[in-house]
Amino acid sequence: MTLLLHTPLIKVKATILLLTILLFAGCAPIISVQTTFDPSVNFKVYQTFMWHPAEVPAPKQGSSGPLYSTLLDQRVKEAIASELVKNGITPDADNPGLIVAYDIAIEPTQEMVSINLENTNFGYGYSYWYGYRYRYDGDGLQNFKNIGTYKPGSLVVDLIDRNTNRVVWRGALDAGIDPVTIDIDKISRSVARVMSQFPPVPSTVR
Repeated sequence: MTLLLHTPLIKVKATILLLTILLFAGCAPIISVQTTFDPSVNFKVYQTFMWHPAEVPAPKQGSSGPLYSTLLDQRVKEAIASELVKNGITPDADNPGLIVAYDIAIEPTQEMVSINLENTNFGYGYSYWYGYRYRYDGDGLQNFKNIGTYKPGSLVVDLIDRNTNRVVWRGALDAGIDPVTIDIDKISRSVARVMSQFPPVPSTVR
């Protein structure tokens, strides 16, 4: 009898607890993938890709902050390549339709800031340390910006048309990636989220 009397009260408490959890979950910020692309491009024509040549300076003696990691570079590239292959775009260094580049934004050192002030088109990122982004063109794409303006930990993926050397698609995510602590699962999830927006849907405004 005592159990039966308390059962409705238990159900009420459980319901209140569930509603509280759902309320806080609804208030949590949703971090979405930011994309921009050239709506005039037919992305179905791209069937092959290669990686943008890395330009990694040698670490300086006594330098501070995260340094280039070949393991991180390998994991990010593996994850991106896996997503591209799912879309029927395969690696081909001899005849690529797309050139793929990525960056993980980091806190800039004073030297990075000085270089960036001298040349506003000279971006910096983790994957190529001081960057290489002045070597291809993103002009004309809506909301296209310098890698140095992204929040540290952000993952940025650029797909560049080989023939025009212009970015045709960019995906970015505030992924919270720490280059020092290489979290393979976080890298894979972040890349999957970014690449889930490719190929773009022209009629959708992102």
